[in-house]
Amino acid sequence: MNRSRIIIIDDDAETMDLMVKQLEILYDTEGFSSGEDALEALRRAKDERLPSLILLDISMPVMDGYEVLRKLKESKRFKRIPVVFLTGMTDEVSECRGLEMDVVDYLKKPVPGKVLFARIQHYLDLYSGSNTTGLLNEYMLEALSSPLTERELDVARLMAEFRSDREISELLFISMPYTKKLVASVKEKLLLVKRGDIRKYLIQ
Repeated sequence: MNRSRIIIIDDDAETMDLMVKQLEILYDTEGFSSGEDALEALRRAKDERLPSLILLDISMPVMDGYEVLRKLKESKRFKRIPVVFLTGMTDEVSECRGLEMDVVDYLKKPVPGKVLFARIQHYLDLYSGSNTTGLLNEYMLEALSSPLTERELDVARLMAEFRSDREISELLFISMPYTKKLVASVKEKLLLVKRGDIRKYLIQ
């Protein structure tokens, strides 16, 4: 059975080495000390060697995590790779900026080992083909004049399961205010008068 591939981008060599040693027990893990090195390796990698998840530090010299994330999202080949910020920056402004850029989570260092493994496995399950609901008509979504972001798509899939805001918040590890903001955005983009109208986007 192929192991999920995870890459860690962090200029703190000690932190990166520790995380690689922790995660390589369960995953195919590789670390990079700069965003430039990581992006170059991704460009050279064959499709089957692209990561299932990227753990990305924010505060790095030359190219910070925000810039790395921007470049990933601009690439058709890389934009669907889920990215988790793993950082010592604990202020609310930094966290909101990351979430608005479509990062799937914002974990503050140091992250206890059990929590890190649980979060990683949750996102691997969430973004694997085996765990998506399969209920939403992806062709209809792709035809939208204003496409859903990856985070909004996560929310739409859970809305298609008729999950409450509270359940969505807990399943995606995001705050209630941010959940409500994403739900409202999904409803606006899908032109839903009421929440239940998402039925028209389900595969018949």
